[in-house]
Amino acid sequence: MNNGFDHQDDSSNVISLAGARKQAKAAAKAGKSAARGPGERPPSAGQWLTSALLVVLAIGGVFALAVPLLRAAGIVWG
Repeated sequence: MNNGFDHQDDSSNVISLAGARKQAKAAAKAGKSAARGPGERPPSAGQWLTSALLVVLAIGGVFALAVPLLRAAGIVWG
């Protein structure tokens, strides 16, 4: 027995309240890097630009497909 605790069954997943607080504090301290995963870096400026370009191309594609249909239906550009 060590400090009143009997560690004969260490396979238990029960932890003390103080241990849970320590783990929560360490997880909060780790911040966003823990949420991203090990070895993962934040997106670079080039990745942001590429993503923005793809979004603009997608919006333009939808617009290019929708305008002839709307024009044929007489909804836009009479």
